[in-house]
Amino acid sequence: MKKVFGMTMVIALAMVLGSFTPAQAAPAKAGKKVNNVQQHAQIININSASVDQLITLKGIGQKKAQAIVAFRTKNGNFKKVEDVMLVKGIGQKMFDKMRKFITVK
Repeated sequence: MKKVFGMTMVIALAMVLGSFTPAQAAPAKAGKKVNNVQQHAQIININSASVDQLITLKGIGQKKAQAIVAFRTKNGNFKKVEDVMLVKGIGQKMFDKMRKFITVK
């Protein structure tokens, strides 16, 4: 009870001071990733995207984003979006999660 009341007071004080909104103050749920606020806000071109842009894709973290860029650098541009599955660690399940958010054009 004290923790809930304390957190509520901190959030209320921060809102009064104008430093952030309730959405920013809400604690993350266990097991949920919160590293990408803009997740899926736009279509990502996997042939030109930076690591920072790639990590906005669901299931893509820092290491997989770096692997995509390294693969692209070594092998050239992807010809079709399915080619991203040639990157080690990206299989059908992960591809299915990101399919509608990536392009090669």
